[in-house]
Amino acid sequence: MELNELYNLAEGENLKVYFTKFNKLNGLFLENNIFLNKNILNTKCERMVLAEELGHYFTGVYSTPPFSTEYYYKLLRSKNEFKARKWMISNLIPFSSLKRFLGANYSKYDIAEELDVDVSLVEDAFYIYNIS
Repeated sequence: MELNELYNLAEGENLKVYFTKFNKLNGLFLENNIFLNKNILNTKCERMVLAEELGHYFTGVYSTPPFSTEYYYKLLRSKNEFKARKWMISNLIPFSSLKRFLGANYSKYDIAEELDVDVSLVEDAFYIYNIS
């Protein structure tokens, strides 16, 4: 999914996207609003952050105190982040695309470059899709 498609998806769901300054966060989903750090470095990062925040919306995760150190909230936040990241991967790295690249002997670095995502996202896709 391209960046403009992600923005269109957000608009179609009546989600508002705002740019703000965060010190430690790149994005935040809160009550049908998506906040993106206005200091995001490039469109690749913007695309990945927006996709993850949309993942929070589409997987129905609830807000947790972002900097709480209580074990319960840390566990819940981790679970929510995993669900959102899984949604992001399924939309930025569809299994069919990944399978096609692997069939052509692309490395994870080549795949990341082709799909304009970070290598860590490709590695997570291998895990999500159970590819060794």
